[in-house]
Amino acid sequence: MATENKVIDLGLIADEDLSNDQYRIVVLDTTSVRVRRPNAATDIPLGVLQNAPAAAGDPATVRPLGCGGTSKVQLGATLTGGAIIQCEYVSATDAGKAIAAVATGYPAGLLLSGGAEDELAEVLLTPITVKA
Repeated sequence: MATENKVIDLGLIADEDLSNDQYRIVVLDTTSVRVRRPNAATDIPLGVLQNAPAAAGDPATVRPLGCGGTSKVQLGATLTGGAIIQCEYVSATDAGKAIAAVATGYPAGLLLSGGAEDELAEVLLTPITVKA
């Protein structure tokens, strides 16, 4: 069972409909300075979306990476506790789930629990590095 420990949440604005993206990893768009899905697995993650904004311009609550708290996160593959994660990118509408980090990605945290694809797990949002 995934739990959470809020340390800080950021109140930002959604750049698009994120109604299906609660507990997925999101990024900050550098043009609009709003929260959106990643456009590639190599996008720099901002944090984990805590709510489900239904349209561009709606409030988005993000638990930022590096805050030291924990969050639920939706898995993009079967992973075990202890895995270092990064954001997944499959398509424009299927992005931001947690997958095992690789050296070319940006780590988003350390799983404290595991699960199967599409299940929720608990992630520690702490600075971490993947060694090649």
